Amino acid sequence: MNKQNILAIARGILPAAMALTVAVAAAWSLPAASAQSQRASQPVFWIWDASMVTGDSTLTRTDTGVSAVLHTSELQPGHAMTLWFIVFNNPDACATRPCSAADLFNPVVQGDFLVGAGHIVGGTGHAVYGGALQVGDTRGSGMIEIGFPQLAVGLLNPFGAEIQLAVHSHGPALRGQQLAAQISSYTGGCQTFLGNQYGIAQGPQDVPMAPHQCSTIQASVYQP
Repeated sequence: MNKQNILAIARGILPAAMALTVAVAAAWSLPAASAQSQRASQPVFWIWDASMVTGDSTLTRTDTGVSAVLHTSELQPGHAMTLWFIVFNNPDACATRPCSAADLFNPVVQGDFLVGAGHIVGGTGHAVYGGALQVGDTRGSGMIEIGFPQLAVGLLNPFGAEIQLAVHSHGPALRGQQLAAQISSYTGGCQTFLGNQYGIAQGPQDVPMAPHQCSTIQASVYQP
C-alpha cells in the first residue's frame, strides 16, 4: 500500500467523527497538577504476536509529561527505525482495548502519535531508544505530518492515557537528507507501507527489507 492510500483511508474515517471535535475539546479538562510520578515496565513484542517478546521498556508518568526507554532486539542491522509515543488520552472511548490505530481518528478518544527518537540499527540487531513527551507539546505529531493538524492534540492526560510505544521501520538507511527524514519523521523515506491499511505489520512478511518500504513492527503497551 502506498503513502497516498494510507492518507486516503484516514481521510475517509475522519469526516464522520469530526462533528464531535468541538464538544470534546470543550469538555476535556486536564488533571490537577501534582508532584506524583509513576513508573512501570512492559515487554516489547512483535506487533502481530504479543507472545513474541524482543525486549522490554520502561515508562515514567508525571503531571508534566512522560518519558520512556525501550530496549529491543531482532531488528535488521543497517535499517533506520523510529520510536513513537501513540497516545490515547481518553482510552475509555476506544472501540477496543488496547486501543487501535483506527481510534486515533475518533476525536472523542483525543489520540495522537508523536516521535520520540530515531537512529540506525547496529550490527547486532539490538537497539535502545529513549524519548520524552511534554503535556501539550504537538511539535512531533505525526498527525501534522500526514495532513491532519486539527487532530494534533499531543499528550493531555499523562496519568489517564493509554500509551503505546511503537517501533516504526523505514527500511535500509538512506543517505543525506533522506536519512535525516527517516530517523525523525513518520513517512521519511517511505514510498510503500507494508501490512494493514495503517501500515502496521501483520506478520514477518511485512517487515521492510527493501529501500523505501515502511511499517510499524514492534510495540509495548501501557494501560493507565
